[in-house]
Amino acid sequence: MYKQLMLGLNYFLVIDFWMQGKLSKFISYNLDMNDLLYYVNFIIKVGILVLIFSIIKIILNVIKKRILRFYEKTEIYKKRITLVKLFFSISDYVLIFLFIWYLLKIFNIDTTPLLAVGGVAGVAIGFAGQTFFRDAIAGIFLIFENYYSVGDTIEIDDMLGTVEEIGIRTTILRNYEGKLFYIPNGYIRKVIKYGYGDQSVYVEVPISYESDIDKAKTVIEKVGENLLKENELIDNVNILGVDKFETSGMKILVKLRVDKDKRWSARRKFLEEIKKVFDKEGIEIPYSKMVVFLNDKDKN
Repeated sequence: MYKQLMLGLNYFLVIDFWMQGKLSKFISYNLDMNDLLYYVNFIIKVGILVLIFSIIKIILNVIKKRILRFYEKTEIYKKRITLVKLFFSISDYVLIFLFIWYLLKIFNIDTTPLLAVGGVAGVAIGFAGQTFFRDAIAGIFLIFENYYSVGDTIEIDDMLGTVEEIGIRTTILRNYEGKLFYIPNGYIRKVIKYGYGDQSVYVEVPISYESDIDKAKTVIEKVGENLLKENELIDNVNILGVDKFETSGMKILVKLRVDKDKRWSARRKFLEEIKKVFDKEGIEIPYSKMVVFLNDKDKN
């Protein structure tokens, strides 16, 4: 980084000496005392500027780490982590802008025309980057209105996962398969947020019309007891009863109480055990069938 910085400063010096008509002297190191003093004075000013901004950056990083460390220890303040990261992210851009601004001042470059050019460029960028600004404004409202925070389990447009990051432009979700979804904030219309702590999971257990409902309920309760002993569930299953009648069978709705970190693994484990025990007990899980009736002509 420092090598690149010094290389950039040398480029600035070359341009400056070229504008003064002293480029040949600079390249051949044939500079008089005034030129050397100018060069040394320039290096000192830039060095002081870099030192000041480096100290500011270090102080901000220390403050950021201390705040994040404090908030991460307390569950109540975890939602403020996103705001802290956003604030310090903006501060980095402000520091870069101020550094460039003062660097131009050192080169005696008038920055007033840059404001006029920046205004015109801002209008042009505003028209060209409407999508960017829409996403950015939506992201700011999402953060300050605290719809969700990093670590929350949410569902956005059939995409379910844990919030990895809330940026100015995008929200990043990670699902149970490890896939990352980058969702532009401007396109978020509906959010389903799942609570903290213990959670309820509703599972539909299908059985055929020929199966004994009471026997199926007894088997489901037995599976729930086994999973409770294995700490997959935190309470006995709650069988709510037959919930649907469908073409090939009916569905029994079951409520599971699980830890938030085992929401999906416990559901998969429950269904897996249901299949094994149903097969053992002779309870049929319905599936599409085709029954063919043959008339007398077909038999002959």
